[in-house]
Amino acid sequence: MWNASSRIQGQADPALSEEGWVQCQLLGERMRDASLSRIYTSDLERARRTAEAVAGGRPAPILDARLREVDLGEWEGATNARLEQDYPELFKAWLESPSWDLVPGGEGEDAFETRVVAVMTDILAAAAEDDTVAVVTHIGVIRLLLTAIAGTQRNNMRWRWAIHNTSLCSIDSRPDFSAWRAGDVEVVAINDNAHIKMVPP
Repeated sequence: MWNASSRIQGQADPALSEEGWVQCQLLGERMRDASLSRIYTSDLERARRTAEAVAGGRPAPILDARLREVDLGEWEGATNARLEQDYPELFKAWLESPSWDLVPGGEGEDAFETRVVAVMTDILAAAAEDDTVAVVTHIGVIRLLLTAIAGTQRNNMRWRWAIHNTSLCSIDSRPDFSAWRAGDVEVVAINDNAHIKMVPP
């Protein structure tokens, strides 16, 4: 719902819009026949509802608050116009070089990365060799993970990953995965949103 009005969400928890519900159902239909061992999800409603659509008749998704979007502190719920008015210097710095560390009262770069890498390490380490696991999370989380896998500097690369709502990203981890190391995870697909594109406008 906030996407349509260009409001910053972070860990705020607005309800899904009608368009969001439609996208969830389309993703659920696409994933209906996928063989999933487990489904993990952020506990925020927009992710949780998406995970429920993916689950269908399968076991209920496992909620993990560590999969939440980055906490954007005082900026949550704001539009760019409000940020420009209320935080002119910080917003200017953000436009020139985006960094979570600029957000007043926010989680910050290092804490966000530590949290996300920790939860994904736990999820991948718990998966058996033949498991296919779904993780429903947020755009900022996905961009951070892709940056970590690519081994690039996070501020130079994170913003270059195009990730759309309910799109699929696929990764494959080594069978003996035990830590988040270079070469242990490879990217198979990014921003696969064919289930959305196939629907006429």
